Amino acid sequence: MGAEERRQYRDFAQTIKTADEELARIKAEHLELRKTVRQCYRTLRETLAVDLLVDHDVEELNASHEGIRVKAFRDHGIRTVADVCRYSLSALQSVPGVGPVMAEKAKRNADAIRIAAGRRVRVQFDRDRKIPEQSRLLIALTRLLHAREFGEAAEKLYEESHSGITVRLKVSESIGNAVAWFFTSGEKKEQAQLAYEELKVYVKEFYANEASRIIDGFRSIGTVSESRAWEEFSTDAARYYALLFAVAEGSTEAQSDYGGIPGALVEEVNKIELHTAGLKADLRRYQVFGTKYIVYGKRVLLGDEMGLGKTVEAIAAMTHLRAEGKSHFLVVCPLSVLVNWKREVARFSDIPVDEIYGGDRTDELTEWVERGGAAITTYETASKIDLPNGLAVDLLVIDEAQYIKNSGTLRTRAVKHLIERSDRVLMMTGTPLENRVEEMISLIGCLQPEIAARVRNLTGISNADRFRTEIAPVYLRRTREQVLTELPEKEEIQEWSVLNEPETGAYCDALATGNFMEVRRVSWNTNPGCSSKLQRLLEIVSEAEEDQRKVIVFSFFRNTLKIVDAALGERSAGIIDGSMPMKARQELLDAFRTEPGKTVLVCQVIAGGVGLNVQEASVIIFCEPQLKPSMEEQAVGRAYRMGQSRKVTVHRLLTVNTVDERILAVLEGKKEEFDAFANESVVGQIDLEREIGAAAAERIMEEERKRYHIDDADPEQ
Repeated sequence: MGAEERRQYRDFAQTIKTADEELARIKAEHLELRKTVRQCYRTLRETLAVDLLVDHDVEELNASHEGIRVKAFRDHGIRTVADVCRYSLSALQSVPGVGPVMAEKAKRNADAIRIAAGRRVRVQFDRDRKIPEQSRLLIALTRLLHAREFGEAAEKLYEESHSGITVRLKVSESIGNAVAWFFTSGEKKEQAQLAYEELKVYVKEFYANEASRIIDGFRSIGTVSESRAWEEFSTDAARYYALLFAVAEGSTEAQSDYGGIPGALVEEVNKIELHTAGLKADLRRYQVFGTKYIVYGKRVLLGDEMGLGKTVEAIAAMTHLRAEGKSHFLVVCPLSVLVNWKREVARFSDIPVDEIYGGDRTDELTEWVERGGAAITTYETASKIDLPNGLAVDLLVIDEAQYIKNSGTLRTRAVKHLIERSDRVLMMTGTPLENRVEEMISLIGCLQPEIAARVRNLTGISNADRFRTEIAPVYLRRTREQVLTELPEKEEIQEWSVLNEPETGAYCDALATGNFMEVRRVSWNTNPGCSSKLQRLLEIVSEAEEDQRKVIVFSFFRNTLKIVDAALGERSAGIIDGSMPMKARQELLDAFRTEPGKTVLVCQVIAGGVGLNVQEASVIIFCEPQLKPSMEEQAVGRAYRMGQSRKVTVHRLLTVNTVDERILAVLEGKKEEFDAFANESVVGQIDLEREIGAAAAERIMEEERKRYHIDDADPEQ
């Protein structure tokens, strides 16, 4: 062993030791960040709890007649329980006429009231009330979000490698010292060299790249300012709340997460250990349980209220099953949400995803059979799917399961055939099927016939408790009010659809005319019976009615509003547009607010987007993208405002491969440009800079004409 070889060993050993120590440090800092988040969360909750006590008179401290001299506190300006909570014990003792004994009683009683109030606290990040405790928590969460990937990877790599590295460095350390090497026996020299070679191979083939990625990534995080934390939160609030929930309250159980199913079943479901390595989303606690329920039950109906993330739970179940060696997942859904499903699977998992739909469906089916992954198809296409012998679907997901409530239809028979070929089945619907028990039993019968048979005669009100107990192994439902206590009050959903043949023809005709406004009416400028946007709108309205929610529909175009109003029939309270007199407008609003059957208000976005206060509505639908984002923001503000008691859900109806995509892309580009370059001096120009003007509209038209091969010179083409 020469001097150069000894030097190389020492350099190598030092590098490995340094990397090992750095991974340990990153692991520790990541754990400390999580601890900081929990501490900041507790502090914020305590602060908010104290804020709840500003309306509690200091007189409440003496409710048990313990001889607390309330007048002494009042004379000193301490008038509420909140004031007592904010005073230290020593400060209270110094108040004239109070003293140590009375101060301790007052402080003890105030703390008891504060703790009780704390149970009512809802931690939300309010941009309009950036109290220091809230900002500190947000900064800590942002740092954790940035560091989490590297911290978790450091912990994993350290646990896998530390012991092996330490042992092999110890065995081989004599290589780096000439004297020690001279006195080492031949057998131990052989062991030292073997350990050295094993380390070099391990470092080269795996450790070096992964350790460098983790260390460099963690070092690049940098500091997080308050403004940066708020900015990042505003772009992905759901991710922040999910992480906060997992870190700060992860060990806290809430019965609402379980939908009221029996405790023994809850205990069995919770024994499932989820594998989420391929999942790109933070599951909320109720979603974790929902995913475990899907895995445990094998053939179940998930009836969570719309907007709770049933799709993510289904995807999480797929990633779990994939980690266990399963490979083929099939989703059957309405055409109106096919694109949504495809995008959500790609967004929230690393599972390969494609659609089986249209003229290429045979080739697409063959590719899915060979490759595996998630395939998305429609109810109409389900009857045309011929699975090869020997292939079983590992998880069949049936979205909007109410589509197969009638057993005699072709679509129901086709889906039942797929159910027979599937190891696991998940039906999903946001419709509260408790109100149509027979339809619910029909669906349960497709999943677990023995349970359906047991409850078929339990449909009376007197049997409700037994009915729920019997169906617990197959049916789980949670509502928004039960499980979304920590979430923001608004959710925005892009509802993508695919052009059908009549829509494509109408769209090409509009492109040939060169009329940009007519092109923007994509899906609305065809026969209403062929409009995919109208179909999805009616589905959303029906779901909202089932949940006793009222809806506002916005469009720029009066023709579109007339189509919507006619399709809704008696459910529509009427149309508000710029020509409506104020008195008539007010009468229409009163009818919408007070008449149970008038569940939808149809508004022209220009007229309805200003001057209305409609907190009664909690679902908003835009029929097309607006050219001016502030117009949409104002319209949403009609319902998303003080006094709104329910979470507002905003749906934007969009169509793939049309002007809708072009408009969104242009507006997003303008937003990025504005965010990068705007400053306070141009705040007044935001609308002008962000809207799509004539030049941008013409460019969009040119791109669309090229996409559909429309020749400007030949308007008949």
